[in-house]
Amino acid sequence: MTPRDIGRPITVGVADKQHAALSFAAEEARLSECDIRVVHSYIVPPSPPQVMGTSYGFDIDGSFRESGREVLTDATDFLAQLDGGLVVHPVLERGPAAMILIGTSATSRLLVLGPDDAVPWYSRLFQSRVARRLSDDAGCPVVVVPDTWVAGRSSRGVTLLLDSQTVAHGPLRFAFEHASRHHDVLNIVHIHAADGSHEEAVLWQDMLRLVESWRATYPQVWVNTTVASGDADPTTVATLERTGMLVLGRPHEHHAIAALNRSLARSVIEHASCPVAVVPADYDV
Repeated sequence: MTPRDIGRPITVGVADKQHAALSFAAEEARLSECDIRVVHSYIVPPSPPQVMGTSYGFDIDGSFRESGREVLTDATDFLAQLDGGLVVHPVLERGPAAMILIGTSATSRLLVLGPDDAVPWYSRLFQSRVARRLSDDAGCPVVVVPDTWVAGRSSRGVTLLLDSQTVAHGPLRFAFEHASRHHDVLNIVHIHAADGSHEEAVLWQDMLRLVESWRATYPQVWVNTTVASGDADPTTVATLERTGMLVLGRPHEHHAIAALNRSLARSVIEHASCPVAVVPADYDV
């Protein structure tokens, strides 16, 4: 744990009973020896219901606030049952979830999200406005945890997907740190176009040199490097979907969703039952 990390909690954004996300955050907090901040936000409907509430003596804002407190109480109780030694800070805010979570990301080491009820968990990276904006703009890594994730499964490794559009420094740091904390193998997969150019091959050689520098920093982490076609080859997908953590870099500018929509990356995400992390290029730099 570096001096910069002291006092920086893991933040979990919860909408309701998202126990898998809470379990993931609890495990990471225990290994990182840090606190957990549980954030729930609510938006009061526009004026007509408020006018009706005033007319009939019903406190609309208070009702939403109380519902939010119940969500936070469920989350803190669940975390206490998992590990009574965790330090948990519940936060209830009124306002849009994306805006509030982006604000908290500036003081978080990690931002953890559960799935939307109406949107498959893997699609949040492509469709959900909250996760999409957070993946682009959050000041820390963002992890989306599927409801099917269970803590304590046997180690299945960490897989980092890279391509020529990804600035690799931050994602590599995150992947090596995560693999080191969990005593996992790290699989680094370079996705290239089927008709990969000479320039792309040169970029991959530069990437390998960067990988070697991180391998020297974390000599205890076993690293495998692979080059894979961007096409969704069934064998490649079957191999990658069994990973324990999938790490994606945030590409240049704001075309992350388009870049991640390539056939291989999307096929892996759709079939994987593991958490998916999107990491900014300047993570912990």
